[in-house]
Amino acid sequence: MPGPTTNLPGRGPGRGPGRGGADTSGFTLLEVLIAVAILAVSLSSLMASQMNSMAATRYARDISAVALLAEQQIVEIEFAHRLDGWVNSDVELEGDFSEQGYDDITWMCTIHFIELPEYNQLLESKEGADEASGASDDNVMDSGDQAFGALGIVWPMVKAAIENSIRKVDCTLTWKQGKIEQEFTIQTFWTDPNALQAVADAGGGEFTEADDDSGTSEESSSSTGGSSGGGRGGGNAGGTRPPSMGGGSGGNMGGK
Repeated sequence: MPGPTTNLPGRGPGRGPGRGGADTSGFTLLEVLIAVAILAVSLSSLMASQMNSMAATRYARDISAVALLAEQQIVEIEFAHRLDGWVNSDVELEGDFSEQGYDDITWMCTIHFIELPEYNQLLESKEGADEASGASDDNVMDSGDQAFGALGIVWPMVKAAIENSIRKVDCTLTWKQGKIEQEFTIQTFWTDPNALQAVADAGGGEFTEADDDSGTSEESSSSTGGSSGGGRGGGNAGGTRPPSMGGGSGGNMGGK
């Protein structure tokens, strides 16, 4: 009979002797190095993404503060210049926001005087456009030419009123985000409606609904035509119209 089986020290149950019975549990050094390399690449990517997210958040915070500071500065400059009066030239101003607690943010604003062209320059441009289109060869003055000619009478007054009522403002704010210099520019227009009132006053006052005679033009023309054929009172009205328009001959007779 075979004797009892005994386990030798260092050998577990079911493990035979020889090379095939060696303990192979655990990780080799190569596997550990590969895992560490993958972890390092993943952490580097996550770190870069986190840094970009923090930079974007910081820029959004800065740009929000800068936009509010720029609007505040424009309002302060406009208030000061409305009290002192607008000048007919460009004005440049600069400063910082140390009083608001932003020592690293500086501003520079320019108030542009908008100068309109003279009437002679407009006339030259119109003549050049007519020559390019061939309209100057027909030697015919249409309604557009007549209107442009009438513009020359009121243009100096209109030009002065517009130049005194509009200003363009550019404000540029500069600050540093790390080692990178950032800029934020805002543009706006100032208007003074009271300065345009001079044009309305020169034209006979402000246009109201009572001045709109578009709805009564047909009625007035029909009443004029009807009265021209009447008696002596209508003869004067009828005498001002050509006979071909109807009622004119009767008006002349009535006028006699």
